[in-house]
Amino acid sequence: MKKAITLMLSVFITLVSCTDDFEEINTRKDAIVTPEAGQLFTTIVTVPVYNYQRNVNLFADFYSQYWANTVSGFESGRYEYVDGWIGNMWREWYTIGLSDIRSLQRIYREDPTYNNLMQVLEIWEASEWTRMTDQYGDIPYFGAGVGEVVPYNSQQEIYYDLFDRITAAVNAIDSNDSSQIGLEKNESQSISPDLIFRWDLEKWKRFGNSLRLRMAMRISNIDPGKAQTEAIAAINAGVMQSNADVAQIPAWNRGFYDYLRNMAVAWDNIRCSKTFLDFMYSETSMEDPRAKIWFAYKESSSMFGADRLEGVANGYNILPVDANDHATMNADTNYVGFSGDGGEIDHYQPIMLYTEVLFLQAEAALRGWGAGDANALMLEGVRASMEFVGVDPADATAYINELPALSGSNEAKLKQLITQKYISNFPNGKEAWADFRRTDYPDLTLPLDGVSSAASVASGTWVKRIRYPDNAHELEQQNMPAGQNTIDSDRMDIRLWWDTADTKTKSDGLMNSNF
Repeated sequence: MKKAITLMLSVFITLVSCTDDFEEINTRKDAIVTPEAGQLFTTIVTVPVYNYQRNVNLFADFYSQYWANTVSGFESGRYEYVDGWIGNMWREWYTIGLSDIRSLQRIYREDPTYNNLMQVLEIWEASEWTRMTDQYGDIPYFGAGVGEVVPYNSQQEIYYDLFDRITAAVNAIDSNDSSQIGLEKNESQSISPDLIFRWDLEKWKRFGNSLRLRMAMRISNIDPGKAQTEAIAAINAGVMQSNADVAQIPAWNRGFYDYLRNMAVAWDNIRCSKTFLDFMYSETSMEDPRAKIWFAYKESSSMFGADRLEGVANGYNILPVDANDHATMNADTNYVGFSGDGGEIDHYQPIMLYTEVLFLQAEAALRGWGAGDANALMLEGVRASMEFVGVDPADATAYINELPALSGSNEAKLKQLITQKYISNFPNGKEAWADFRRTDYPDLTLPLDGVSSAASVASGTWVKRIRYPDNAHELEQQNMPAGQNTIDSDRMDIRLWWDTADTKTKSDGLMNSNF
C-alpha cells in the first residue's frame, strides 16, 4: 500500500511539473504562432471581392442599372431580399475582414516600427466601413470586432468618426522613415502583399484623401457645412492625380472568381442594362467610344445587327425569350476593369477610379467649394475614363468635343455632371447606386414589371438600402435601431441618413432637393 501511494505521488509530481512548460513542449519549434503581417493584410484587402455575384451584382449592379437580370427566378432586380445572397456581405465583414483587422492591430500596433502599416490599415478599414454603412445605414461600429455584441451606431456618428480617423491616419504616415517595416515585395514573393498600391505610401495617402472627398460629397445635402469643410481639406491635402492612382484589387487566373466575365459570358446570368446602353447613344450624336470596348453581342449573328448595341430592360418578372440575344460584356475587351495583365492577373475589381475623383472635384466646384471649374473637371473626368478604358485619343477627343457644356440652373448642371459620372464610373455599381440615392440622378427606371410583392419596398418607389441579415435579427435585435428591429419593420425603402432627395421629378425633369 505504501508503495502504491509513493507511485501515485510520483506520477502527480511529474504531471504538475510538466504543466509548467506545457505550452513550450506542445508548440512545434518550426511553427508560426503569430500571423505574418503581409499574409494577413493580403487576406484583409480581398474581402470586398468575396461572393461578388451575391453581394454586389444581384443587388447594387441591378439597382444602378449597369446590368440587368436574364435568369428566371432571380427577383433581386425587383427589390426582393435574399438572405442567402446579400447576407454574406454582413457575415464576411464582421467575421473575416474586421476580425483580421483587429488581429493585425492587436499584434503590431504597439511596435512603433509598424506605424505606417497601422495607418494604412486604418485607411482601408475606413473604406470598408463606408462600404458597409452605405449599404445598411446604422450598423454596429464602436467596439465592433472584438467578439462582443455592441449597439448599432447611427450613420452620422460613423461618418463623423471616420472623417477624423482618415485625417489622422493620412497625417501620421511617414514615407521617409527608414525604420518602418513595410509590405514591399521580397525575393520570395512575385508581388507585394499590398495588393492595392504595392506599398506606395503616397498613393495610400491620396486614396485616403480621395475617400474623405467621396464621403464629404455623400453628405452634401444633409450637412453642407461639414461637407464643404471636409471636401476642401481633402482636396488641399492631395487626392488622386492620375489613372496610376486607381485603387483596385487584382485576382489571379489560377483561382475561381464569380466576377463579371463569368456571370455575363460563361453563365448567361446578366446582360447590359438598356438604361446604361441608351446613355451610350444619347449624350452626343455619336456612339460613345467606350460602348464596344465594354460590350458586344454574344453571337455575331445578333438580331440587332452590329450598328447599335441593345440592352435588356431592368425588372422583368417573366423574361423575354430574346433576352440572351442582347448585348453582354465584351469577352475580348482589354479594359483593365475586366481583364488583367495578360499574365498571372485575371482581372481587377475597382474600389475607386481616378475618374470618380475628378467628378467629385467637379461637383465640389459646382457647389462653390474651393477652386476649379466644374465643366473643365467634368471633361477631365470623361477623358480619364476613356484613357483608362483604352479609347483611341482621337476618338475620345471627338466625343468630348460634342458633349454639351454644363448649363442652366445648378440643379440642371448637377444632372448633366452626375450622368457623365455614372457612365465613366462603370462598372462600380455600388458607387452608381449611392449617387442615385443621394441625388436622384441620372434618370433610372423602376422595375419594368413593378416592385415584387415579396419586397419591402412600396410599389412605385425605389430601393434605398439593404436590410439587416436574418442572423443579425436573431442575435442582435435589442441593439438595432428601434424602427428597424423586426424583419417587417426593417424595410428596404427606408432612406439612409445622407439620402434627402425626394425621388420625385418636377415638370422640367429636375429634382428640387440638391441645392
